[in-house]
Amino acid sequence: MDYNIDYREFYNSFPSGYFCSLPNGTIIDSNRNFLELTNYSREEVIGKKKFIDFLSLGGKIYFENVYTPALKLSGTVEEVNFNFTKKEGTKFPVLINSVEVKDISGTHLYTHSAVFNISQRKKYEQELLISKRNANELSDKLIAVNKELRSRAELISKQKLQLEILNQNLENKNKQLSTFAHIASHNLRAPVSNLMGLRDFYKGNTDIEDKAMLFSKVEIVIDHLNETLNELIDSVKIQGNKGIAHDAIIFETVFTKTLEILEGQITASKAVITADFSKAPTIEYPKLYMESILLNFLSNSIRYRAHDRIAQIHFSTEVTNNQVVLLVSDNGLGIDLKKYGEQLFGLNNTFHRHPDSKGVGLFMTKTQIEAVGGSVTVESEVNKGTAFKIILKKYK
Repeated sequence: MDYNIDYREFYNSFPSGYFCSLPNGTIIDSNRNFLELTNYSREEVIGKKKFIDFLSLGGKIYFENVYTPALKLSGTVEEVNFNFTKKEGTKFPVLINSVEVKDISGTHLYTHSAVFNISQRKKYEQELLISKRNANELSDKLIAVNKELRSRAELISKQKLQLEILNQNLENKNKQLSTFAHIASHNLRAPVSNLMGLRDFYKGNTDIEDKAMLFSKVEIVIDHLNETLNELIDSVKIQGNKGIAHDAIIFETVFTKTLEILEGQITASKAVITADFSKAPTIEYPKLYMESILLNFLSNSIRYRAHDRIAQIHFSTEVTNNQVVLLVSDNGLGIDLKKYGEQLFGLNNTFHRHPDSKGVGLFMTKTQIEAVGGSVTVESEVNKGTAFKIILKKYK
């Protein structure tokens, strides 16, 4: 089968500009697309123009010093970029690919070159560069904003932490103030109540020696009252500076003071009070707390005694599992633990119809014990009595 191919038409239909040049660069043939790139006629180009004639000054220098030597060295050059100038002076970017054609002896006969108008490509590249630059600028701004946000977030986090610490400190101060108020109320109320009892005994007694004895007890209670006031003042100063101070406590000494403070109530109730601190005679503990704990347990046992029998109240200490334990027991009214067990140490909870019941003593006592790392448990039976076990702290 014979195919009649019009090679000239095929040549002219190439999508790129195409030309053929002699070794000296003179163009000896081209297709229509190349002529359209130049805006010159065929007669103006063929045999008269060289590719270098369409280049800018910089392009001419590059063509002679780089492009031509590379073509002679390797016989081919690909994707070389030049600024191309049309007949009317319009400039646009082109890419040129060239290959030398040689005879069998290696003599350079002519060069085939394909030229592509890359104006659109350059436009895209420029747009991409602009987009990239904008993206980089936006990225830098976002990084800066993110850094600023992180910095502000860290500042807010620090401020929040400071506020939480401040709030916790305020809560602790409020708890200390509340505890102090309860201690002041109980520790001062007991000696004042004792003074009133001693006063009543004094008024009702006509014996001069008894009155002298009662007056001496009044002096002792007043001394304890003054001492308690001073301790409360010192406690406020200490807590305001560094927290709860621990003192060397001798149980017997503190308990004797408690008996003297409650002398009036003990005498009126005819309660039998015993104590044995021989197994753990001393402890490092806040003195104000220990006085308040003993005072509360003893005054409660007297207040909630059974009136059909003599009150028997016993205090003792022991060491269990390397911990100092205070034991308090009485044969008083007792508490229904099944009914009131969960409410026993709650604030303002009362379980007996006693005129002096405030529902504060056990709550305050438990709070003081736990504040120093201890705990308190209770066993009780209605109309038989109550036993408290107070784990104070590790034994030293």
